[in-house]
Amino acid sequence: MTNTSYATQRSFILQCLRKCPHSTLELRALGICRPAPRINELRNKGYVINTTRRHEYDSAGVIHSIAVYTLLASRNR
Repeated sequence: MTNTSYATQRSFILQCLRKCPHSTLELRALGICRPAPRINELRNKGYVINTTRRHEYDSAGVIHSIAVYTLLASRNR
């Protein structure tokens, strides 16, 4: 992803979530530095995205309680 505009990030996150749930760390590894605000923006646009939590290790080996996002429904047009 070479364009890091918020709109591009939101579109990319939707592509990812349509395939399977993704965690904060997974989205960061794919180039989204701050997934939570983009998820919130998608919710404000009408997408239904569920958040659960799981424990994951970061690149330094430290365990964190991480958000996992699941797209439940696309927005109504």
